[in-house]
Amino acid sequence: MKNSNNLKEFSESPTFDLFWENSKFNKYNALQLSNKLNEDARTSKTIPQLFYPTEELQLKKPNDNLAKILDRRESKRKFSEYELTEKQLGSLFYGFSQKENMTRIIPSAGAKYPVEVYAFLFNVRGPLNKKVVYYNPDFHSLSIVNDCGSFQEVNEHCGLRVEGNPSVLFVFVGFVERVTKKYGERGGRFFLIEVGHYAQTLGLRIAQEKLCGVEVGGIYDDEMKKHLKLENTNALIGLGFACGN
Repeated sequence: MKNSNNLKEFSESPTFDLFWENSKFNKYNALQLSNKLNEDARTSKTIPQLFYPTEELQLKKPNDNLAKILDRRESKRKFSEYELTEKQLGSLFYGFSQKENMTRIIPSAGAKYPVEVYAFLFNVRGPLNKKVVYYNPDFHSLSIVNDCGSFQEVNEHCGLRVEGNPSVLFVFVGFVERVTKKYGERGGRFFLIEVGHYAQTLGLRIAQEKLCGVEVGGIYDDEMKKHLKLENTNALIGLGFACGN
């Protein structure tokens, strides 16, 4: 991890850095986003469809276990008080782990793996309850980073738009220089794609456990970095994912 003060001078992707800086979320531009969300809520929810003037081939739907898990996956923003077990926690993190052949379950451009996984454990069984943890994919293990307190406290500082009390808040953090050093500006795009891989993998594990979850994109970047003790690094807050029941 490099000090953030040196990031601009030595960056392999200055255009991506500019995009990231301009799209940071904070208390000052939150009202602007809120107005856009309210405006969108008043508009039609019809999704535009592409049309091709050719005959369509109707496909058959699969009926296997994976198809059932895919059908079960959905976004839910309201959570109740629910204590996750250590077994459930291990299941949710498993999708980010390293396999026996030293590769990981999730693909990565050039095997650079710019995404790291942190989590706020608001309501879990065991000694890690009320802790912020880092996930080590090599050993499928968790390390304590910080105390996290209640979800309401974190929500107040980080601007999360979630109702109720999720059991866990996952945070996908990027160290984008791992991939931009090889791919330049294009590496910034690869990082964003990989964040999507992590979110979809977690969403399927949540569905498998018959829990609920929702992606959280409106996070105050700099405030979140403080909670993760990454404020003096060039880490990027990619995406949050709240999980519970």
